[in-house]
Amino acid sequence: MARAQPLAVEVLVLVDDYSGFSRLLGEHGFSALITVRYEGGRDYNVLLDTGASGRVLLENASRLGIDLGKVDAVVLSHRHYDHTGGLPSISHLLSGKPLVAHPDVLKPCYSDSEGFKRFNVGLTSEARRSLGGFEAVLAKTPFELAPGLWFLGEVERRYDNTYAVKGFMTLSEGGLAEEPMLDDTGIAVKVGGRVVVVAGCSHSGIQNIARRARLLTNAGEVVAMGGFHLAAADEETLNRVAEELEAEAVTEVHAGHCTGFRGEAELLKRYGERMHKIHSGYKAVFKEDA
Repeated sequence: MARAQPLAVEVLVLVDDYSGFSRLLGEHGFSALITVRYEGGRDYNVLLDTGASGRVLLENASRLGIDLGKVDAVVLSHRHYDHTGGLPSISHLLSGKPLVAHPDVLKPCYSDSEGFKRFNVGLTSEARRSLGGFEAVLAKTPFELAPGLWFLGEVERRYDNTYAVKGFMTLSEGGLAEEPMLDDTGIAVKVGGRVVVVAGCSHSGIQNIARRARLLTNAGEVVAMGGFHLAAADEETLNRVAEELEAEAVTEVHAGHCTGFRGEAELLKRYGERMHKIHSGYKAVFKEDA
């Protein structure tokens, strides 16, 4: 029997900082429902991240008529609270379902802004407790959740990503140390000759995540979606990242969350009509023959 291949993938943003011109809610955070469609009407649904509060995720899903109980697997792009805070709110709906993440998702995470330390910006204590309701699958290496649908695992930092991890810290040998955020990853779906990659916050560097997806799937083109963590990047970094995206065959971008106004402006300048600003309720569909 021939191996199934995705006919289409639909990405529906359930949580973003920007609510757009909609009746939906926004909050600082990200969550997307990724639906991969196969021949015969078979769908596979992945919830990438859960937003910060759970309230916005559940309310927006309800308003959009989405039954989160039909999610086949939850994937965490990384451990920050604005991507994992909604876990307690969905654990009862998805009891026993797989929750896929990098093993470092369990590490403590702190931040440092102008010398002021902020502790516990990773999984909250409530989110940690809720992990017991899922089947935790913690992996560094990439693997297919379903045909053509990849968890990217630990992302090689071919391009400099220091702008995206600056100010983050963790515990190491009894003291505070810089945090490389090795758990930061994404989801990739190959549809025809291109791959759609969805990232939560791109601490690994969106250009590195795109490269990982392209090489893993042997795709000719890349569509990059999610938060690109460019809000605090300087002009030189913005120009460099845009050039590196183009070098990695990224032909279309759908950006929001932590991308920032200046990051979005740079991408708009580079990509024109192929740059799209995401928001809560934003939906994009990619088909095999498109």
